[in-house]
Amino acid sequence: MKLPVPSQGVRAAVPLLAIVVVIVTGSVLGVELALLVAAFFALSLVVGFVWYSVQSLTGDSPLTLEEALTLGQPSAEEEQKRSVLRALKDLEYERSVGKISDDDYRDLSARYREDAKRLIERVDESLTPARERAEKILAERVARDKERAELREREKPSQEADATDDAGTEDAEPPPSKGGRASDEEDRP
Repeated sequence: MKLPVPSQGVRAAVPLLAIVVVIVTGSVLGVELALLVAAFFALSLVVGFVWYSVQSLTGDSPLTLEEALTLGQPSAEEEQKRSVLRALKDLEYERSVGKISDDDYRDLSARYREDAKRLIERVDESLTPARERAEKILAERVARDKERAELREREKPSQEADATDDAGTEDAEPPPSKGGRASDEEDRP
């Protein structure tokens, strides 16, 4: 769900409206409820800022609420990988305090390391489509930004020429300096 970006007037009116609501709540219902309402508006403002920040990071591509909520959620393979790596760390500790023999450590460590390798490969494979999609979106965005920059560069000289034509200074000579010369560059050796 992509929310529209509010206009400048709406962005200025929302905090003012919140302040008015807090003041009215404080005068009618008491300071305690006014503080609760103020906290609600502050939390809503922070959530709104975070939401629009996430949307601006995605650029023109739509970001649904479900996608936004699952952005940081680890996959099952990632959870298993963390579990195996944690088990390896625990195994190291148990060996260092003498709970496990060196032979058992080598056997368990080899098994956990194989599991970790397999899970890391699966995580990389599962992220390949997302990585390719991100690279494609990035390439499109870079190309679009490059086109916009080139367009601005092409328009810039024509705008400067229009400005000089309007001012009538295109054919005018620069004013003479104190020494009666056109520029101070001639005074330099």
